[in-house]
Amino acid sequence: MLSAKVTIYNPRTGEIVEEYEKVLIVGKKPYIDKDFVKIFTVFLKDILDDEMGKGPIRLLLYILDRLEYNSLTFHLIPDEVVSDLRIHKTTFYKWLRVLLRRGYIEKVVKNVYRLRPYTAIRGQMAKVVDF
Repeated sequence: MLSAKVTIYNPRTGEIVEEYEKVLIVGKKPYIDKDFVKIFTVFLKDILDDEMGKGPIRLLLYILDRLEYNSLTFHLIPDEVVSDLRIHKTTFYKWLRVLLRRGYIEKVVKNVYRLRPYTAIRGQMAKVVDF
């Protein structure tokens, strides 16, 4: 038997949802599965040095959150993006053109795009919790 402090976070915002001071764990050690997006520092520096404005960066962050696992491809359905980001469709296409022109993304086929190499990757990590 193990006793530990457990904190549960909202995966979208990172905010603490619940905290438990003493939790009794019976049986095997628990596993924690957590999605992540790794952003390469060179790419991050390029984004921060680029004076493209916060709109295209906002779309880029939206894209990073929707990357396919272990891939640089993603789907952008205009109606979904407009609804999720609460922007007008013309704004979406304006931001998309900026990202395409500057080489951050490239179009593969209709509604499917790819991030340039050495930008970011989405993955999963599973970890055994040691107490």
